[in-house]
Amino acid sequence: MRARRSVTALAAALAAALALAAPATVAAEDPPRSAIPWLSEVLRTGAAPPDGTAPGGAARPTVRPFDPGVIETRPLDLVARNGVGILAPHAAGLPRDLWGGASAPRVRRLIAEHRAGGVPAARALFRTLLLTETVPPAGSGPENRVLLARIDALMEAGMLDAAEALVDAAGVTDPELFRRAFDIGLLTGRVDDECEQLRGSPALSPTLPARVYCLARLGDWPAAALTLSLGREVGDIAPAQETALAWFLDPAAFEGLEPPPVPEPLTTLDYVVREAVALPRPARALPLAFLVPDAAGDSPLKTRITAREKLVRAGAMPPALLFEAYRAGTPAASGGVWDRAAAVQALDRALALADPQAIVPALRAADRMFSEVDLRPALAQVYLRQLKALPPDAYPADLRQEVGALLLLAGAHAAAVPWFPDDNDVSSRYLAALAAGAPALPDTAALAPLQVAAVAGLTTDAPPTEDALQIGRLIARGFTGEALMRTLALLEPGPEIDPGDLEAALYLLRAAGQDDVARQVAIETLLLLPPA
Repeated sequence: MRARRSVTALAAALAAALALAAPATVAAEDPPRSAIPWLSEVLRTGAAPPDGTAPGGAARPTVRPFDPGVIETRPLDLVARNGVGILAPHAAGLPRDLWGGASAPRVRRLIAEHRAGGVPAARALFRTLLLTETVPPAGSGPENRVLLARIDALMEAGMLDAAEALVDAAGVTDPELFRRAFDIGLLTGRVDDECEQLRGSPALSPTLPARVYCLARLGDWPAAALTLSLGREVGDIAPAQETALAWFLDPAAFEGLEPPPVPEPLTTLDYVVREAVALPRPARALPLAFLVPDAAGDSPLKTRITAREKLVRAGAMPPALLFEAYRAGTPAASGGVWDRAAAVQALDRALALADPQAIVPALRAADRMFSEVDLRPALAQVYLRQLKALPPDAYPADLRQEVGALLLLAGAHAAAVPWFPDDNDVSSRYLAALAAGAPALPDTAALAPLQVAAVAGLTTDAPPTEDALQIGRLIARGFTGEALMRTLALLEPGPEIDPGDLEAALYLLRAAGQDDVARQVAIETLLLLPPA
């Protein structure tokens, strides 16, 4: 604390200078050069000017053609990092040569342009494609752009732990991978190693804001303030970042002053620095990854629950962590997250009593609340063990169908079969057939269009649409990864998918060897459809 106080005079002087010198409006910074618009510009990635001057100002030596200095050598294993993964292909049910003959640029575009969406099983398949170890796509080079696209897709989806695991598997050996490791560390609070590496690796060429932040993070507050002050003298920092960093180093020096405007784009470093001193957030929705700090265990309970709900809904966090937050304390009010927390705690008490008279209303209330906010699959997964232990005969027919649906959503198909009453209800018979793995029903005329499409998609042996025919040809040629990416694009609308697209997607998943995924996609599509 003494070290931090020692920078007060310097920070106060800087604050005064900023207040006098800063323009009334701050020009927007150039957008980052990465696929993620908010990725931190922690490294200098600009090309050299035509005169050979390096970004830092020093002239670069000229190199004559065929001069030995122009020859670069790289370890051969660096070329293969596009195929690095943390899941074995056989465990994921995928071929090791996932991309077949597809070129690296084509694979990168497929991943970068994909809009993660669809029902949870579709999102899970996309995550599996990103994390599985494969043969590198054709034409993979040492730039490893497919690997970077995979990491970026995980980060955009809020899956920072998975992205971090993929970075670790690849090894942080170049500036582009370091940028991603740094951003992940900023948002997870595990950035000290990257800051140490930044301080000891001149080749990474950190920008001034990254230097200032890391010096402060590692406890050298005087050096951080001095670096920021010197940076202002040479014009090596954008005004909005300069103000935010000065505020970060000593908030007391800025008491009573107008907060600096939110920069656009708002990089990860900008966001973390502003959050540290409670500067205003942008009015627009934040990227999913920016919610990860809010979801941490030291956040206020309501903030923590709200962030975890969004991350779980997007498939970026295990549902168990959300329910841990629901159970973390007595609900402080009513409405919204507090009602859901109260419902979880009431269901916990009812299940502990093992009394059907208490379980029936508690389960119905929880199922209704979580269905309304698209968290029904999370409820099903968290209570899977307790639901499997309940005796079906002790519950009324309508609740039995509800429990059976939850078991189906949790993937416990065999356990769901006894919960569907053996009566003339078409819906109950249909779900029972799905649970048993025999979706063909004789009276399909009584089914809704999506139910008919699911039956057809899970049973047909011929391409049902032109899309299915074309994508099926990719599978036959060994382009399994590309075919699955195109299939996921069909599934992007989720439960509101067109019946023809659902039929085609289920057929294609089966053709690619993803029978279990196809069945779960069909189940989730039917059970998560909003009520009319």
